[in-house]
Amino acid sequence: MLKQDLVNNQKWVSPQEFNKARQRSGAPAGGHGAPCGAAHSVRAAATLTEVAALDKALDYLVPEGFEGPLEPGSRVRVDLHGRSVRGWVLGEGSEQALNLKPLKASLGIGPPESVLELCEWAAWRWYSTPTRFLSSASPDRLVRSLPRRPAMPALEVPPSELGRLGAAQAGGEARGLLRLGPSTDPFDLVLGFLSGLGDALGAKSALILVPSVGYAKRLTARLGRRGIPAVNAQDAWESARAGWPVVVGTRAGALAPCPHLAGVIVLDAEDRRFLAEGAPTYSTTVMAAERASRAQAPMLAVASVPTADLSALLEEIPSPPGVERAGWPVVAVADRREDDPRNGLLSGHLVEELRAALEHQPDGIAAACLVNRTGRARLLACARCEQIARCTACEAAMVLEDDLGCPRCGTHRPIVCQACGATKLKLLRLGTAQVAVELEALLGVPVAELTATSESPGPATRVVVGTEAVLHRLRRTQLIALLDLDHHLLAPRAGAEQQSLSLIAQAGRLVGPRGDTDSGLVLLQTRNATHPVVLAAQKGDPSEVLEVDRALRTQLQLAPARAYALLKGEGAEALAEAIVGLGIEIMPLGEHRVAASASDHPRLLDALAHATRPKERVVVSVDPVEF
Repeated sequence: MLKQDLVNNQKWVSPQEFNKARQRSGAPAGGHGAPCGAAHSVRAAATLTEVAALDKALDYLVPEGFEGPLEPGSRVRVDLHGRSVRGWVLGEGSEQALNLKPLKASLGIGPPESVLELCEWAAWRWYSTPTRFLSSASPDRLVRSLPRRPAMPALEVPPSELGRLGAAQAGGEARGLLRLGPSTDPFDLVLGFLSGLGDALGAKSALILVPSVGYAKRLTARLGRRGIPAVNAQDAWESARAGWPVVVGTRAGALAPCPHLAGVIVLDAEDRRFLAEGAPTYSTTVMAAERASRAQAPMLAVASVPTADLSALLEEIPSPPGVERAGWPVVAVADRREDDPRNGLLSGHLVEELRAALEHQPDGIAAACLVNRTGRARLLACARCEQIARCTACEAAMVLEDDLGCPRCGTHRPIVCQACGATKLKLLRLGTAQVAVELEALLGVPVAELTATSESPGPATRVVVGTEAVLHRLRRTQLIALLDLDHHLLAPRAGAEQQSLSLIAQAGRLVGPRGDTDSGLVLLQTRNATHPVVLAAQKGDPSEVLEVDRALRTQLQLAPARAYALLKGEGAEALAEAIVGLGIEIMPLGEHRVAASASDHPRLLDALAHATRPKERVVVSVDPVEF
């Protein structure tokens, strides 16, 4: 027995008994909770605390007169080694241990039992603890009561191909993946899916997941205008917990506290905002698929350029003829092979399209230029001797700020060539700030820089230049120009082609579909005008690019052909040694970085779960986006 066990004099429950503790509970699974106090039959409560390092349940005594719910998922405050911490009731505890500490207070209603079980599975799936997921599934305030659930009105199937397709997919327990053009409005598909759920929405909830908060608010309002009782999970936790007919959420929405699930629909499922970047590196779509499977409910994911992981997870559904292509934007190509290199990023074709966009749209932001390099210039050379500007301390390439700065070691020096002393430098790789300056001088209109950290452009701004943040911070524009498509297209990583095509698709949402006379244009500047990605974007059919990507991943044994985990930290090598004998392949990636892979996820995750965690710090990222 651990020393802490003796000090606390508590009975510990192993992680394997997480479910058993709940199964012993006689409390109801939903609603407001049974009355508590002397009349409550539960004498001890198995409780999981918010301390992430303790992934075990502790038994606490339910004192006489205790007020508050004690059903699985209810939140309580307990004493742990002299600290007052929050926790979740997992079920009825054992009264066999001596001197059990009492529960200190009730913190109200928490996530339902079905979400408790999902959090336990997610902890195994992404090598974490249930606590990290339970925190996301719990309210950020004390909830003592729940609102009354409204009635769901009868819905008719929209008289469109997407409406009928959505209704058909809502029948049964199928988990499907539908490819649609990026500018296609999926609202009829959503309405059809909801109508296809029929009577199930009388007592259960439909969960709709979208990649951004703004999208969730707009969709919730749009459903409300149709008379459909829908709430945003982020703003109305109590309503979602009460079983509202339609719940809309973002990345954490897969853990929305709906007690009973009728169906799940995920829009823009390939969006990287559905992937958590920090450990645990969970995927909203994977978690939603698991939740739908547990509830025996249908699921539909919609994507323009689905990743290989999505295609392996869900069964692809044929889209109606012509619908997919009609949803892609008009794509023009500026072939840079014959251009004067002195023009830099600003080709003659680009300038013509920018001026046309400004003329077509006389006010507001008429055009946006995308280049994934911030600052003024990321690479410079001496105008006299052609010597690259390098850092005198670490030899890294200097970038242009107010002076010359080193992005690696932080050294600064004046704008002077170290080789010949010249003070004039050529800008070889322009950043967003410098492109904005040059475009403003060229076009004679206000041009603003727009990145993830910049402020919103002013009302007089006519053109913006920025990183991929442009695609998330703008709603509509006449022209989107990818100034350096080759930077994405030729990136030395698996999936570069699929990610490049997805980037073009996201740009297409801002300009509209090709069949609309008011739609704009996506302009691609590239020296690979006949690349399959460019041709696919012009045709509005990503099939060939996706098939090649899947075949390459299978050939190279990359995800999803194999399961991967990235181990980082001082304890990475020790943890790798602990699992290497369990059928896991290990690949050192440098100091304190190790990649572990197995033929499938259960083999990899079970090996990690049973391995002794080293004393040194180690962060495990299952299904990392990039190594």
